[in-house]
Amino acid sequence: MGSIQWVYANGCNWITLDRSAQNHIEALWKQNTSAWVSCQAFPSSAVYVDIAQMALFCNGFAYTIARRRN
Repeated sequence: MGSIQWVYANGCNWITLDRSAQNHIEALWKQNTSAWVSCQAFPSSAVYVDIAQMALFCNGFAYTIARRRN
């Protein structure tokens, strides 16, 4: 069984989030909640992760997120 990996959609590509962001998002997933998360992939380095919508929000843009087995 592989490990869990969190990714976000950027155009037609799925981009892997940094390890710290993945750990925070996985914790949100397990609690079925949403919150602000530090994320190195985005210039502001803080994004809002909405688990119910499976999206992250940064600077007025929404990105679809997915949980997959690596």
